[in-house]
Amino acid sequence: MRRIFLGTVLALALSALPAQGQVAWDSPMLLGPATPSGWGVFLVDPSPGRGIGALGTWRGDDGGGGLGYRLGLAEGAGDKLAVYSGIDVSGFLLRHSDEFPLDVLWVTGGGMGVGDAFLLSFPLGASVGRELEAEGVLFHPYLAPRVVLDAVLGRDGPEDGSDLDLGFVVDVGLDISFQADWSIRFAASVGDRSTLAIGVSFLGF
Repeated sequence: MRRIFLGTVLALALSALPAQGQVAWDSPMLLGPATPSGWGVFLVDPSPGRGIGALGTWRGDDGGGGLGYRLGLAEGAGDKLAVYSGIDVSGFLLRHSDEFPLDVLWVTGGGMGVGDAFLLSFPLGASVGRELEAEGVLFHPYLAPRVVLDAVLGRDGPEDGSDLDLGFVVDVGLDISFQADWSIRFAASVGDRSTLAIGVSFLGF
């Protein structure tokens, strides 16, 4: 399944090379200490860009640890179609206890947005949160601050600023699970990214 997903990511990325307006793959990362496994489908207001995009994700494990994959299409800068994809990696730094009430992940990864140029992005940071239960409903709020190294390759013409930038981003996320096999998920990025995503995740087939 992972090979099929990655092959699809590569094929769509190559087919989108003539498009314009690359999009950052990593915002929002949709990754907290209790992120559910399985497939995810989201509507995204991307960064950069002003249109609405679609994002698909897949995770093999609940919560921190392991790999997450994503592939999306969106209107990027200049209202041009862009494709973006990436892989996130995470693991636990701390688990909640009587002494510390929160779970903490380290998070990193790599990916690209493809348009009139390649936007390569490499985040590194943490995700802090805790899954809570109230009347049979699971709530999973989290914050994910990180630094992101962006590299723009293949851009033509004069541009302001450098092709290599270091930014700071914070994700604010909330997952709500009414049943064990699906969740409603929301996340927003603030800082050097400004994005919004809302969708659902469900267990794989």
